[in-house]
Amino acid sequence: MSVKDAIAARHSVRAFAKEPLTTEQIHELLEAGRNAPSSLNSQPWRFKVVTDPADLAWFGTSQASRKQAWLGSVPAIIVCCADLEHYVKDSQSAAFFYRDNKIIDGEPMDGIDAYVAREAAKEEAAKFGACAMNVALAVSFMMLRATEMGLGTCWIGMFDEANIKAKLALPAGWRVVNLLAVGRPDEPVVYPRKRKSLEEILLK
Repeated sequence: MSVKDAIAARHSVRAFAKEPLTTEQIHELLEAGRNAPSSLNSQPWRFKVVTDPADLAWFGTSQASRKQAWLGSVPAIIVCCADLEHYVKDSQSAAFFYRDNKIIDGEPMDGIDAYVAREAAKEEAAKFGACAMNVALAVSFMMLRATEMGLGTCWIGMFDEANIKAKLALPAGWRVVNLLAVGRPDEPVVYPRKRKSLEEILLK
């Protein structure tokens, strides 16, 4: 399958076969995310893979996802997080490396230094917004790799972050960006995706 084919075939799946993912399949998905691009190569994504049936069932309750019951029967949920502390530290390290090795200099380097300083000084909400964009890139790579592997995914953005962090004992400096449901699709009907035309999204 080409990248173009994977982009065309990917859609949100909410019905999955009762077939667990293999360790190799999970590894392939995480490798796809690991190789995504990020600002200043900060790579702030962190993942928690949930496959235990009891934990998965909990994700389908009001405590985790406003009773999106179908989540309780998916083969795996990847909790996709942003590590805010290391996002700043790794961005600072990258900026120092660029300047010290003269990879970038002059006004562009001054701009990078200013950007990193702004990120370090931001309130958590603003810092999370920038960090989450990087995580979204990694998740997109994982979704396309899943499609290539014959798996389906669904990005979940409605969840109780505090309860999930407590349930999974996630570090205090992590923020949950989204949940990614993954498994073998078992859909009675696949509805066509509605996409805006190029004329609607292209500025002339």
